[in-house]
Amino acid sequence: MAKKVLIADNDEATSRLISSQLEKQGYEVYTASTSRNAINKALLHIPGILILDLDLPTRGGGETLKEIRSYKELRDILTLVVTTRASKEDVINAIKIGANDYVLKPLKIGTLLAKMVHWANTEMEAHWKKLKPEQEATLRLIKVTIERAVDAIKQNAPLPYEDIVSAVDVLDFAIKRDGVWDIVGAVDGYNTTMFLHSLLVAVYMHWFGGLKGFGEQDCQQMALGGLMHDLGSVLIPPALLFKPDKLDPGEYKDIKSHVGYTMDILDGLGEVPEIVRNISREHHEKLDGSGYPQGLKADDISIHGRMAAIVEAYAALTTKNVYRPTYAPTEALKMLHSPVGHLDPELIEEFARAVLSEFNPG
Repeated sequence: MAKKVLIADNDEATSRLISSQLEKQGYEVYTASTSRNAINKALLHIPGILILDLDLPTRGGGETLKEIRSYKELRDILTLVVTTRASKEDVINAIKIGANDYVLKPLKIGTLLAKMVHWANTEMEAHWKKLKPEQEATLRLIKVTIERAVDAIKQNAPLPYEDIVSAVDVLDFAIKRDGVWDIVGAVDGYNTTMFLHSLLVAVYMHWFGGLKGFGEQDCQQMALGGLMHDLGSVLIPPALLFKPDKLDPGEYKDIKSHVGYTMDILDGLGEVPEIVRNISREHHEKLDGSGYPQGLKADDISIHGRMAAIVEAYAALTTKNVYRPTYAPTEALKMLHSPVGHLDPELIEEFARAVLSEFNPG
């Protein structure tokens, strides 16, 4: 069933922009242009998400939200305020009236979608309570560690590298104890984020490394590379990362710069395993030389880089994303062969056979 969203905004252009993009993402969207209309539609449709203009006629966003939340079935509705007000006081007041988050006008749809993804994924942690306590603890540790790393990068503060290494030790133990399926299943069906994508790439790289006969230390370093390979993406604006439409050449160039940012972060750490550097530097390289950032070809790409390119693409294709459909594992594995000449076909087949055997996806 599609998730319901109510957009309460008297700006027709804003409502139309949000509606069209959310409908593309599979949401069931309703709109309202006044307070009373918003309250009535909220009661009629019981949406899970409210996107609310702070200056909504006739009673304003605060009073409208207060009444909506007064109804038991709407008490926990996720509310994102859309506003032209950018002061600290305005933001605090928006939270005080019950908003979960806010987005400034003029609205960038990528920014809104990024915030919706973040809040939607809070349900994922509730799901973890059904896991074994040690599995839940592992996932929470990885999530908190990645979030601390993200905060450090944004604040230009030292990266908590030793904590990341320790988190990989815990992940390594969990994989050896329970296998990979419990971990993958615990995040299945949720929206891609830095944490979720990095976790999947780390788990798959550790597992794939074991299949290829790499030693224990190498497998741990491959997991570490998976966890750190996209850290530079933190420096890309969310409005661009979560843009649902096709990127123009300038935007694509900006997206590609995340590899350089990641390498700068690693360079600032001093001693980092070469495997971690290979994965971070080469996961977008292609065998035919059409990849980036260096345009490496064939055997010039390390085995770790070639494996990471496959794992990273598979993780992306099988995870919910604002700019592409989510594919079933069998379909995603087939797609790894196209375009021909991009990814290592022999490694794809090894990975595919293992996935189909281990996970038995439908």
